Amino acid sequence: MGVKGELCGGLLKGSNGTVESPGYPYGYPNGANCTWTIQTEEPNRIQLVFLSFALEEDYDLLAVFEGQPSQGNLRMRLTGFQMPAPISSSTNMLSLRLTSDFAISGQGFKLHYEVLQSSACGNPGAPPHGTVHGAGFGVGDAIRYGCVPGYVLEGHAVLTCVSGAESLASWDFPVPHCKAEGACGGTPHGPSGTISSPGFPNEYDNKASCTWLVLGEPGDTVSLVFTDFQLEAGYDFLEVSGAELPSVWLTGMTLPSPITSNTHWLRLHFTSDGSHRRKGFSIQYLASEGGIAQASNICPEPEVPRNGARLGSDFRLGATVQFACDEGFVLLGSKSVVCQRLADVFAAWSDQSPQCKAQNCGENVQGPSGIIFSPNYPGFYDGDSHCVWIVAAVNPDKVIQLQFEEFDLEKGYDSLVIGDGDEPGDPRSVLNV
Repeated sequence: MGVKGELCGGLLKGSNGTVESPGYPYGYPNGANCTWTIQTEEPNRIQLVFLSFALEEDYDLLAVFEGQPSQGNLRMRLTGFQMPAPISSSTNMLSLRLTSDFAISGQGFKLHYEVLQSSACGNPGAPPHGTVHGAGFGVGDAIRYGCVPGYVLEGHAVLTCVSGAESLASWDFPVPHCKAEGACGGTPHGPSGTISSPGFPNEYDNKASCTWLVLGEPGDTVSLVFTDFQLEAGYDFLEVSGAELPSVWLTGMTLPSPITSNTHWLRLHFTSDGSHRRKGFSIQYLASEGGIAQASNICPEPEVPRNGARLGSDFRLGATVQFACDEGFVLLGSKSVVCQRLADVFAAWSDQSPQCKAQNCGENVQGPSGIIFSPNYPGFYDGDSHCVWIVAAVNPDKVIQLQFEEFDLEKGYDSLVIGDGDEPGDPRSVLNV
């Protein structure tokens, strides 16, 4: 039975329903302080899907809590005019609290909630400027993400619904985000490294909005150690969130304590307002099975670059590891890293592992066999690329067979045309992917 929560707060127990800010869609009152609690039976969970969202940015807030609305249960704060992604609880209770100041108000919000069975992951939604393919959200189902032109995907492109602790279903990785080309943020590579605010140690820009995803392997935890932290108190924020970790909002000039996740990933989101600026922050991260206590004297095993090699097997403090790439690939990043002590807490490499990217954009190839890569593979190829490979058999009586090992192009915009002719553009095309 559906339930509508349109008043200023209340307890909702229906299997599905809607929640609206008071006065929606004509604006909520100033000085509002409304709390809704949505509850279902264990082990079921709750999913929220927003239908409309417009709050005065930075002044009016919708706080989401896992369980009762207490500070220790805070999951996230929502503000502004961007539609939030769907939210799935990890327990059988979610609470919402709307607070507004005494000046300007927005249109408000409207959301739909429904009970999730323990075997369902729920709709994870699409990030801004993103696309999603797949409509199944049960255990074993997978969905694939992409981005519209001008944006690049940061995070895992494919999410799979898996059965976790106590047979509760969840997505194996967080929803990726689409970053404008050249924008701040990203997905750091390797089990350890550094995350810094844009321009650090110089002042960051006003109106910044940066998101980093630190991804470990399933079974890992992610630890953050802050080595420098200077933000404009109360106006510029670094939000740290994870699958089950209540969101932590950091601001001001006090160096935060280390943070350790209870799952294998953390998301960091930095925002600054339009006025004063500060030096920013620098953070050392470590993704490992044992956390920061286990890794105090030994660095985690550095990642071997795809299409490359790692030289060195000593991972103790002071040790150096070098990297090289296979023929036809160029090294992007540090050629060597040193295991060093960071913040007197744990050992980590001086830089993240490099990548080996294909250096050729088209060529004439001959011989009995070989490999062809898109430019920058396994990284993203550049926009406006136009590459032509001509594959010729030495013996004119032979035919050529192609076998794809990996294929991921932006659907509807990017294409690989394979023609059975002597010249590029020959109309005798046998395949258009």
